[in-house]
Amino acid sequence: MYEIIGYFIIIIIFAGKKINMAITILSAKKYAKKLKATIHRSGKLGFGEETAHTLGLEQGKFARFAQDDETHVLYLIIDDCGSEDAFSFKEVSGFYNLATRQLFDALGIDYENNSVMFDLVRQPTLDAGLAGQVYYMKMRTNKRKEKTDDIIEP
Repeated sequence: MYEIIGYFIIIIIFAGKKINMAITILSAKKYAKKLKATIHRSGKLGFGEETAHTLGLEQGKFARFAQDDETHVLYLIIDDCGSEDAFSFKEVSGFYNLATRQLFDALGIDYENNSVMFDLVRQPTLDAGLAGQVYYMKMRTNKRKEKTDDIIEP
């Protein structure tokens, strides 16, 4: 689960007793990336270049969504096998998206009036049960700025 870049065993003598400790150095490189996805005004779920690279997105990959029945928390499941429950990734200019408009409409997510983003948090303990790489989708919303039709006269 952690990328180990160094492993040390430290023996401490404290009050005449030997205490063994194992210390693992955690790589900032692994935890510095912020994985996120954004719902566009069109209803498509878009993934930035860094997120797409980290998730290993490419043509031929698929995504499924799951929702916890009690908490209504959303999960994104990425796999290589398409099914009738899966959305296929589309690539446009190096960015990947999913045609999820009807899904988000059914879930009542107001992406037209709000900027809706998801922080993606890896959940490897759910991989086997959901048959893919599972990510918890932590939703954040901000009110979209209203468009103004101000005409600037020369």
